[in-house]
Amino acid sequence: MKKILIIKHGSLGDIIFSLPVMHSISKEYPNDEIDILTESKYLNFLGKTNYFKNFIEDNRSKNILSLISIFKYILSKKYDLIIDLQNSSRTAYYNLFFRIFANTNISSSRKFAHSRYIIPDQGYESAEQGLFNQIKLINIPAIQNIKYDWLLQKLEDNFNKKFILFIPGVSKKGMYKQWNPKKFGDLAKYCEKKNYNVCIVGTMNDYKSVHYILKNCNNVINKIDKSPPEIIYSIAKKAHLIITNDTGPGHIASLTESNILWLLNDNNISKANIKKNSNTYKILENSIDNITLSNVTAYIENNKLL
Repeated sequence: MKKILIIKHGSLGDIIFSLPVMHSISKEYPNDEIDILTESKYLNFLGKTNYFKNFIEDNRSKNILSLISIFKYILSKKYDLIIDLQNSSRTAYYNLFFRIFANTNISSSRKFAHSRYIIPDQGYESAEQGLFNQIKLINIPAIQNIKYDWLLQKLEDNFNKKFILFIPGVSKKGMYKQWNPKKFGDLAKYCEKKNYNVCIVGTMNDYKSVHYILKNCNNVINKIDKSPPEIIYSIAKKAHLIITNDTGPGHIASLTESNILWLLNDNNISKANIKKNSNTYKILENSIDNITLSNVTAYIENNKLL
């Protein structure tokens, strides 16, 4: 039996991009021990995948004693293969440590890997495709079109009527990727006038982003602060259309087969984050602020999304 360690930190979107690759690894090594080194905030979510046997917490602390403790534990496990899916400057130092002190093969796009994938310029490939190309070098085939039924949950609210799922919030670091909340409110009103219900998801930090939707619409299904990843996925699965910024909850929703409309800056980040498939629609401008309400409603009508 092989022992395999996957390393993955990052944003929620980064975790979502890596799920198909984690799935592919688990299918290639169904009878082996696969562990993951990740942040504590993702332990519950990743625990539901059934891909991993053990979970090692690494909150990327700068405390050297904490880091030494993690490294000592990893060395004690005597892994045969370490797959670095984070590929950051931090994990390059991890690779160096394991290269010196462990008899372990390392797959990474960073220095000191035994099997190193050279990442092309940003925007040339999606983040998911880049990770697939990385594991291809160690003979792990990519599995596409995965079902994520482990995320499905029974919903308490009545979603029998056709509805549009709106994801208007972004993280503090992602404010430059946010479409104007007032425009989101006007768009929600437009959808309601076409006889669609409106649902919103997000955290407490997103209340300012959904203010205009709550103000403009009559019967909003409000799941703010009640929408962990499983709920977002389950709601998105039932949605007639999802309208979102480039944000983690949007990437969770994109795991479904529902139509999704992305409002995006036209840059290499968007090209790397948003993969192409039959249910994906995109409106791009040099600045997301230049996307008008009429741009979006015309696009929706031209593509018969409602």
